[in-house]
Amino acid sequence: MSGATPSACFEGGESSIFWGAPRLPILGISRKWAAARFFYLGKALMNEDQKFKQWQECLDTIYSEIQGLLINRYIFLEVQKIIKSNPKIQNGSAFYDWIGIIYPAAMVMGVRRQLDTRSDSISLARLLADIEKNPEILSRKKYLSLYEGSALPIEVPEKEFDGLAGSGAPHIDPKNVLEDLRNMDDKASKIRKFANKRIAHFDKYSFQDFPTFGDLDECLDLLEELLKKYLLLLRAQGGDIVPSFLYDWKKIFRYPWIESRETNQ
Repeated sequence: MSGATPSACFEGGESSIFWGAPRLPILGISRKWAAARFFYLGKALMNEDQKFKQWQECLDTIYSEIQGLLINRYIFLEVQKIIKSNPKIQNGSAFYDWIGIIYPAAMVMGVRRQLDTRSDSISLARLLADIEKNPEILSRKKYLSLYEGSALPIEVPEKEFDGLAGSGAPHIDPKNVLEDLRNMDDKASKIRKFANKRIAHFDKYSFQDFPTFGDLDECLDLLEELLKKYLLLLRAQGGDIVPSFLYDWKKIFRYPWIESRETNQ
C-alpha cells in the first residue's frame, strides 16, 4: 500500500472510507451472545410479559453493540484532532494507513450486524420487525408499569408515551416501527453492500459504490436515535449512549512511545 498522509487517511465528509482490501479479518464479537436463545422461542410459547422480557434481554445486547460503535467513533474523531493539531506528526505512516483500514472495516461490520434479519441473529432490525408484528405488547399500560415505584407524577410517563405512540394511543403504532425499519435500511444500504462485497467477502466483480465517512456517520446517528427511542419504550431509560470517561484516556499520547537512543543508553 502506498504511504498516505494523515489528512488522506483521516479526512471525514465525502472522502471514501475504503483504500484497499484489508488483509486480516476485522471481527467485532458481541459480548452477550447468550441472549440469542430468546429468539428461538416462538410466539406461541410466550405470553405478552415473556415476549416483553425477551425484547428487553435482546435490547441489552443491541445496546452494548451500538454503544461500542459510538465509542469507537468518538475515539477515532478525537485521535484525528490530536493529529491535526500537531504538525510534527503529520507525516505519511503505515500506522495511519492501518488505522484508516481497521476503523471503517470494523464499523461497517458493526452496522451490518444491526441489519441482520437471520433467525439466529440478535439485531436492531430483528427486534423492530418483531415489535412491528406484535405492537399491542408495547402498550400504554406496560409502559406506565415501568414507572411503578417512581416518584414521578403519572402525567410524566403518560405524556412521554403520547410522544412515542400518539396522543391517547393504546399501544405503539406498527406503521411507525415499520418506518423506523425502512429508514434504517435506506440509510445503511451503501454500508451493507460494501460490507458484503469488500469486508465480509471479496466479490469477484467490480465494485465502485464505496460509502463515505458521511454515509457511515448518518448510519451511526440513526442507530443512536433509534436505540434511545426503544430504550425509552422498553426500559424507560434515557440519557446519553456514549459515557463520559472517568480517567484520562489520552494520557498515553502525552509521552513518547519510543524512547530516544540517547535515553536508552
